[in-house]
Amino acid sequence: MNKFLVLFCFAVTALSSPQGGREVDVTYVGDLTETEHDVGGKVYILDQDTLVIDEFSYDGNGFGVYINVATKGRNLRGFAKNRIDVPYPSGSEGEPIEDKYTGDGQLVIDLKQVGVKARDVQWLSVWCTVFEMSFGHLEF
Repeated sequence: MNKFLVLFCFAVTALSSPQGGREVDVTYVGDLTETEHDVGGKVYILDQDTLVIDEFSYDGNGFGVYINVATKGRNLRGFAKNRIDVPYPSGSEGEPIEDKYTGDGQLVIDLKQVGVKARDVQWLSVWCTVFEMSFGHLEF
């Protein structure tokens, strides 16, 4: 995987300085495969406990949409069977993603909440619980 130096401007205290963003080394994983509802974004590993979806887009028209990861599976069916709900935003019980994002959004995914390390993630999905389908995903 290529390493890029990216400037992230997080509003998350644990990741940003009081004055705004900071430069950090991240590992680019790839782009979400756009499948439904204009989902898109670039996925990065910030550290072993944190994934970032940068330039996140979503039309906001789905229902029961959550971030999921899988550490087991060989294909979409296998990943979906082994998916783990990651509460978003961090520290919450996990709220559905209902807002519209136009490509300038950024989601910070805290894997510590579910006891998963980034090195073990094989799949990330923007998952619709109502229709049991991925609106956008990426294999690591």
